[in-house]
Amino acid sequence: METATGAVGPARTARHEAICDAAFQMLSEVGYDQMSMDAVAARARASKATIYRAWPHKADLAVDALTYRFGGAPEPPDTGTLRGDLLALVTMACQLAQSPDGAVVVGLMSAAARNPVLSQALYECAYRTKRGVHETIINRAAARGELPAGTDPDLLHEVLHALVLTRRMWAAGPLDDDFAVHVVDDVLLPVLRHERAADGR
Repeated sequence: METATGAVGPARTARHEAICDAAFQMLSEVGYDQMSMDAVAARARASKATIYRAWPHKADLAVDALTYRFGGAPEPPDTGTLRGDLLALVTMACQLAQSPDGAVVVGLMSAAARNPVLSQALYECAYRTKRGVHETIINRAAARGELPAGTDPDLLHEVLHALVLTRRMWAAGPLDDDFAVHVVDDVLLPVLRHERAADGR
């Protein structure tokens, strides 16, 4: 049975980066289910032993390829207001969701629904990468008095990605500026400012 290691990838070397790049290309072309470790090894001109030594499980390689492609956590937007930061954050999420790279993310999430190992690895990667950004935005807003102290940054993570990815996966409408304003003004700000957001209830 496939069991992810819980660690994302080995130390970076030129060889490891070439393998991650090859894996991302395969994810883009054939998707997670059809991607094989042997095909990645052939494309990267690496031995299968090298692949399996660094990434014992396909889920680990897929998530590490994603991390390599996007380069870790982005800088949190700092517009001076919570609304401005949220608009910038939602706009970036919408742009990514509509890009070719975003299609790979959506494909991985679809595969994760059928693969608990990939689901766990993908969640840990996304949570670890994004939580610091969301926490910074929430803490800055609390320091400015725009949010109650102790507002849970996980609310931002969960609600934002649920809305953007659902719209992307179901083709429910454009991921445009109007949608970003709707998400911020009608959903995120009311949720984050609700008194229960500060006590985790």
